[in-house]
Amino acid sequence: MEEGFVSDQLPDGDLKLMKERFFVYIDDNIDAIDRSLPVFFSHVVSALEEGPIRLPDPDFNFFLDEIACQIFRTSPHEPEPSYNKLLGEVLAEHKRNGGRGGLDLISALHAIGRGQYQDAVMLLKKYRNTDPLIGVAIAYCYLQLDRLQPRSEGQIEPDYSPSEMLLSARQQILSLADRRPPLSAHQLLNEDEEALLDSVFWNVYEQVREWFPYEAWFPEIALAKAERDADSLHYARVLDDALSAFPDDIRFLRRAFSKALAEESIESAAAILRKMVKVMPDGMEPVYYGFKLAVITGKRQVFYRFGKLAIIRGIPPYLIHLLEYANAFLRMNHDEVIRSRERFCELYPRLGYIMELLSYLEADAFSGDLLRQKRSMQAIMPVIDRFAMHVLKIGDE
Repeated sequence: MEEGFVSDQLPDGDLKLMKERFFVYIDDNIDAIDRSLPVFFSHVVSALEEGPIRLPDPDFNFFLDEIACQIFRTSPHEPEPSYNKLLGEVLAEHKRNGGRGGLDLISALHAIGRGQYQDAVMLLKKYRNTDPLIGVAIAYCYLQLDRLQPRSEGQIEPDYSPSEMLLSARQQILSLADRRPPLSAHQLLNEDEEALLDSVFWNVYEQVREWFPYEAWFPEIALAKAERDADSLHYARVLDDALSAFPDDIRFLRRAFSKALAEESIESAAAILRKMVKVMPDGMEPVYYGFKLAVITGKRQVFYRFGKLAIIRGIPPYLIHLLEYANAFLRMNHDEVIRSRERFCELYPRLGYIMELLSYLEADAFSGDLLRQKRSMQAIMPVIDRFAMHVLKIGDE
């Protein structure tokens, strides 16, 4: 390789610094790298293996994926299928488990950006049922291929039957709904690639809701994506649509209740809770939410009513005790907080770890520091909520 190549010796095996140096070298020397891809990857592997520690296989392979994707983005040969194939082969030879990894998705997104939809389908088809975003991207490619198909001229009667590409798009979406794969993180994407994948997803989502209005998995996965991306606009739109289409689905009522609490819309939360009680009249979940709402609002009558219901519904006593502790905490009743904590530790010594965590928040709440107090008041219910969700198996559908 050329003079000035990246040094093998990096302090403390700093992968971030190593990656930055390799990226700079790739930008400055892409032509030389393209002429000798195997040599370059051998040097990258050498730099990784001569570090102070042996990287676990997933970290090692991910680093090589990052390098390969950056080479792909930078190379003037990026649009050439033969170059893509060669780069993937060299990458697979140097990874510990073989495979092209994220290079398939990156190169497919670039193909979509160039309008080469059939190439994108070929790159992505092996992942069609394992990742919702990739499966939707394949459906998008079929839709675009359908749009680009030449239409017959001079036909006396219009042909309203769906095309082969349109049928393929629908079949791809149905296959996803049948398999229901979870969302995956795509950490190799840069901002432009991520924006394109997002655009593709939301473009197809609107079409999917028209095709399959009674399939609840689609808004469910769209909400999961919007939540992960902190996309409040899409989250609100999809949730409104889901509540309208599936008014008795506890998954969407649960999300609506949490959203109302986050927005401090107590009246909306109470209305949703009433709906949840009708949907699950004998369930623990609505009772827990009612108890939680009473703690947050400080309404004593509601608190005692749901406390009794919690006992009747079989909610574990230690959860009831935690909510009583939280009620005293949020009311800033220090004496009651201490009594509740000590009583909890006496009754449930095996659960002392949860109270130990809450005691740190308690110390902040009564420290006299307004900022620490505010943070602790905001943190206590999420901590208890996560624990309660696990105990009651809420969201395990």
